[in-house]
Amino acid sequence: MGNHKRVSTVRGGHVLGEPITWRLLVRRFRHADNRWLAAWNLSRHAGRALYARARPLIHPLRLLAHEIVVQSKIAIAFPLGFLHSAHQVIERYDDTARPLGRDVVLFVHFDAEGRVVPATRDFIRGLEEAGLSVVFVTNSGFIRDEDKGFLRRHCASVLIRRNIGYDFGAWRDALDTLGLPRAETRAIYLVNDSVYGPFSDLRPLLDTIDFNRADLWGITESWQHHYHLQSFFLACGETAIRSAAWRRFWGSVRPIPCKDWVIRHCEVGFTRALARGGISIAALYPNTSLLDAEELNRLEQLVEADDLTKGQDARLHAEAEHADRILRCASRRPIPLNPSIDLWRQLIRAGYPFVKRELLLRNPTKVTDVFAWEEVVSTSLKADPQPLAEEIRRSLGTRLPDVWSPPSPLHAHPRKTAA
Repeated sequence: MGNHKRVSTVRGGHVLGEPITWRLLVRRFRHADNRWLAAWNLSRHAGRALYARARPLIHPLRLLAHEIVVQSKIAIAFPLGFLHSAHQVIERYDDTARPLGRDVVLFVHFDAEGRVVPATRDFIRGLEEAGLSVVFVTNSGFIRDEDKGFLRRHCASVLIRRNIGYDFGAWRDALDTLGLPRAETRAIYLVNDSVYGPFSDLRPLLDTIDFNRADLWGITESWQHHYHLQSFFLACGETAIRSAAWRRFWGSVRPIPCKDWVIRHCEVGFTRALARGGISIAALYPNTSLLDAEELNRLEQLVEADDLTKGQDARLHAEAEHADRILRCASRRPIPLNPSIDLWRQLIRAGYPFVKRELLLRNPTKVTDVFAWEEVVSTSLKADPQPLAEEIRRSLGTRLPDVWSPPSPLHAHPRKTAA
């Protein structure tokens, strides 16, 4: 065999086992019986090649276009936030026999049918058993009578408000309505119902929060948009809640009807505003501890062992696919992941007693190994997730395979490996 001259290859596959190259396409065009079809194939592959070359330029343009759309939405919605009052509480219940303690949880809830579902009840019980005074704040506008009895037994205060302002609007409303922080208040926990759990006692988790080390704690941190503590569980110590930065931030929270504004100004902005005000910040499960050298090595081994052609189980392949995605993201600084979703397995194995609702109900980033959550919770936390799993299965119905199931090996796209 003689030496073959290297030719550029058009991305897109093979023709009868032969790699598609410009030389091959031109030769087939010249000898084709159907010139129109041959010309179509040639132009189609030329388009693919041009797109592949232009892709590095297209991505930044897409990001720019997306940012323009987001800022336009915010600009339109912002004035509308001043048409509504920040105070939307329409019903209030206070347990006079159970006054607010020194450590207060503002638990924000939403359910379109006004229910307090079993998973939410478990969360409230867990907070109460950990010695916290629970304030239940719902954006549902009403609560069913059969659920009000439960809330009155387990909560120091219940606030029912109109669904205006999202979670941060509800937290501001509760702070103002209850006059928090009070003279005796030591800590305020900002919590919402966007997670399932706790699957274990909350006290060990809360005991790791040391306000002598940091004034503001989150369970997880994220670098999406800008560095911030994820807002589903925030612990704010006395230095934080009595600071000028705290007062300025909550004074700026308005019921703007735009989720992008809430994410940028509130979720991301809360951490940044307090940090600028001199408040020290920490995460209980920082990304560096979740993806330490040992865990990265485990993920690399999963990827290296992944081979469907050798009859590998599709479940292992799905786990390897997600491991590969984590490794690609971990090679970048800062790590562009949503840890509460993308690092769900690492969190639970580290003792984190929750699972994000969005992961189990929608799986927006198509995490391929989410089907294993029951096994991981059972093994790592020694908990029984079966009742919750059955409830979610009934809720998802026919959508369950799309959310939980790993990709079929027949449709899986093999990763490129070195020769």
